[in-house]
Amino acid sequence: MQRRRLGTSDLDLSVIGLGTWVFGGRWGGAEDAASEAACHAAIDAGVNWIDTADIYGQGRAERVVGKVLAARGDDVLVATKGGVAWSTEGGALRIWREARGDYLRMALERSLVALGRDQVDLYQVHWPVPGVPPDDTMGTLRDLQAEGKIRYFGVSNYDTAELQAAYDASPYSSYQPGYHLFRRQIEEGELPWCAAHDVGVIAYGPLAHGLFTGKMDEATTFAADDWRAGSEFFTDEAYAERVVATRELAEVARQAGRPGVAELAVQWVLRRPEVTSAIVGARNADQARANAALATTPLTDDELAAIDAVLARHPQVGRPYGHGEPPVADGGDA
Repeated sequence: MQRRRLGTSDLDLSVIGLGTWVFGGRWGGAEDAASEAACHAAIDAGVNWIDTADIYGQGRAERVVGKVLAARGDDVLVATKGGVAWSTEGGALRIWREARGDYLRMALERSLVALGRDQVDLYQVHWPVPGVPPDDTMGTLRDLQAEGKIRYFGVSNYDTAELQAAYDASPYSSYQPGYHLFRRQIEEGELPWCAAHDVGVIAYGPLAHGLFTGKMDEATTFAADDWRAGSEFFTDEAYAERVVATRELAEVARQAGRPGVAELAVQWVLRRPEVTSAIVGARNADQARANAALATTPLTDDELAAIDAVLARHPQVGRPYGHGEPPVADGGDA
């Protein structure tokens, strides 16, 4: 599988990375054995890095990844994130954003134990937190790098102003945003900013949280323990139009001789030179192998024009949406 260099780091990432949010159980449940099998299948198919976070199942996903890393050795790169705190006091899960330096130091130490490693290849701040000085957040990451506990660091879900403020505090290597055919907002500011500052982009959600698998229609519903049941992307008035536009994209793929929208969508994300890798989640080994196979040939000019025509016919599909982002302060059940 093709690899690309991540920003100013020396990390060469496969253009498909394995996402592990599903391992934590918030996509309608998860089986640890199937999650481990997904990791092994992805690695066997050429994926050389795994993306995870401490909040995914409150350490569960990291522990699964740790078992796989112990079996596969040091050739697999691991990226994890900290910055979403949680509490289960009283039996209810509460989550909130937390980017203070002392918290991130504690969170990283906890992640290293879960992963069974003394160092992670990439550590990222999961969400920005208003009111937390960038010098506190980024200075701590710089210290952790100097101590050898992380090789490189970056940020996730920041806007352009937040990217700049963090960079002013300390230059970093990566930016992890949500990005897919129906979520193009970062093309206006964040992607050009990353290009100007040589910050590598690792994009999550390229399959639009499963919509581009071709398995959903207007009647699709989700279980109560699946975060998508409460996401605007699947419940607002534009959802039906998203389904129609996805069918039209499937026809573009068919005419181009591609197997489906998924390949079209991943290649669309990878068309941007700022993007180092696209993160695609997998529930089991079969999905992991199918996702790795999406790393094929780039889109042609005719394909890009056909995609743009679909998007122009359906402007509402690109409206901003929320899906239960962590609050900026402690409170509320998740």
